[in-house]
Amino acid sequence: MKRVISLIFIGIFSACLIMVNFFNHFFAEQSLKRDAEQLLFQFHDALNEANLALHELPDPEQVQCNEATQTRLAQSSFDNPAIRNLTIIHGQDQYCSSSAIEIAIEDYKEHAIDSEYDLASIQHLNKSADFLMVRHHGDSKYIMSINPFMVNYLAEFACSNCLDYTFTIHGEPELIFSSAFQNTNQVIQYQVDKTEGNLKLSLVLHASQDFVNYYKELSWFAAVLFATIVASVLSIISYKLLTRRQSMQHMIHDALKYNEFTPYYQPIVDSRSGKLIGVEMLARWIKKDGSVIPPYQFIPYAEESGLIIDITEQILIKTAADINRFGWNKGLIFTSINIVPEHLSDDRLFHFMQGLIEKESLAAHCFSLEITERRQIEDLENAKHRLYPFYKMGMNLKLDDAGTGYGGFSYVQELGISTLKIDKMFVDTINQDDIKSQVLDAIINFANTSCLSTIAEGVESMEQVQYLASKGVFNIQGYVYAKPMAAQEMQFWQPKATHLER
Repeated sequence: MKRVISLIFIGIFSACLIMVNFFNHFFAEQSLKRDAEQLLFQFHDALNEANLALHELPDPEQVQCNEATQTRLAQSSFDNPAIRNLTIIHGQDQYCSSSAIEIAIEDYKEHAIDSEYDLASIQHLNKSADFLMVRHHGDSKYIMSINPFMVNYLAEFACSNCLDYTFTIHGEPELIFSSAFQNTNQVIQYQVDKTEGNLKLSLVLHASQDFVNYYKELSWFAAVLFATIVASVLSIISYKLLTRRQSMQHMIHDALKYNEFTPYYQPIVDSRSGKLIGVEMLARWIKKDGSVIPPYQFIPYAEESGLIIDITEQILIKTAADINRFGWNKGLIFTSINIVPEHLSDDRLFHFMQGLIEKESLAAHCFSLEITERRQIEDLENAKHRLYPFYKMGMNLKLDDAGTGYGGFSYVQELGISTLKIDKMFVDTINQDDIKSQVLDAIINFANTSCLSTIAEGVESMEQVQYLASKGVFNIQGYVYAKPMAAQEMQFWQPKATHLER
């Protein structure tokens, strides 16, 4: 068990680690996307702040350049983090400025926003750049230098100079504003666009291998953590499932060893006479301490694991003894036993029952076989071959849960079914507006047309008994007469004195 769980953990852990490349690019790309969007929106806000600051200034040709004017220009630059410098130009000459600047006025390119405001950029020989907002008024203008994108702080914990950008203002002319430092080993990039009015902005943010490597380290941590959590959770689930499976197998083996499986019997009554005509034998698991494990907790596993064969044989031995105790050994009252497709894979069940009948001196037709339609028989021809010796010995075959599962009426045609047992889900629709009530009538009509006997299961009221009788179904199994009971109770049970309304 420990080895299996260890292998499961290692396998899942390894599979999760394979995803590390996905995590590498996922973290890096998401970070780049976030940074690019943040930069563009910050720049857009800077433009709005610069426009508002310029709008509050008097017309440039009316300004006298003195200490007070320079102080005001400097104050505007100080009050707005987006503004780096503010200058007044008359013609081609610098007239007044918040601080000394060196801008070759004739080299910058302007992009008109409206009749009064332009955007402009200047790229210097040292690859540095200035981004400008210009307010025109006659031959004079304000030129405001706006802070360029500060990208290094975005990756200050990751790497140095591993991000650069290209910023574009689309139009005529197209302004392109790039960072002074350009990576030569760019490996990923992300572009974000923003349009407002007639202004369309684009920002492409590039990242180098150093940037990706930083997130690679983070993603390794995330991948290992993710792999550990997922592998641990799935290993725990696998352990519980395997433990439960092995525990159930061990418990059933012990129950077989201590002879804990026992038959219960539910009567089948002819509603016309109120007489007992047969019983269905049902498996119960009663532990040594007297506690009862419900069938739904062990029958599915027993069928899946093949242990249902051993359980059936243990119960049949007790059933045969009970038939003699009840005085049913002549076969006037039948006992139906449930079989599954696994019972028909070979002749083991036939030989076992043949030996049991001889040992207990029972008539073969004391027993009747019931096969459920809820589980599929893969090879009908082989099943038919395995059933033939039972028929020859004097037993018949009933189809349980008719109309609910795989077999349909092909079982009737191929397997020699003599009786249809109508499932409770159809009986419950009696006198209700339910489409399944039409199926109930169809099953009954088919049985009558095919000269098959019928037994209705799960009948709980005399109203249902009356309806079924009106359709020619008189053999009734259900709580209206009795619940399943142990052999001690079955031995002295008598049907209720009930009479059908005429």
